[in-house]
Amino acid sequence: MIFDDAQFEAFLEDITVPFLIGDVSRWRARIRLPFSLITQSGPVTLTTDDEVKENFALYLKAKEAIHYDLIVRKPVNFETCPDGTVIATYHNEFLYHGLRIRDPYTASALLHPDDGIWRMSSILNALGHHQWTGKHPYLSGEEEK
Repeated sequence: MIFDDAQFEAFLEDITVPFLIGDVSRWRARIRLPFSLITQSGPVTLTTDDEVKENFALYLKAKEAIHYDLIVRKPVNFETCPDGTVIATYHNEFLYHGLRIRDPYTASALLHPDDGIWRMSSILNALGHHQWTGKHPYLSGEEEK
């Protein structure tokens, strides 16, 4: 399966829109389990659909806390690996009424061809919901109690 600029744009849209409209199914469609988010404070690993839903809900709570209304993700580059996977690097900005609400950052996703779609198994330098809410996740992505 070929990964090109059009595939990259479609991937970025599919990992952005769900957080703006609260659609976990569209987000889940781009994830391959187990899924890991490597954040500044450590990894979060999701192994079940229920964990994906719980983790997604925490991101929606973070959205309420910081009130972003737009996520701008721009492709930086991608590298096709000999095993058929792709490392896709992209720039992220979170905005509220056109104003940046946090520093922009760059992340990379490890993508796998899977039934005609590119699904990610990991995001490196992911922005954890705990960075917005101050609540650190367990490895399963749960809120600290």
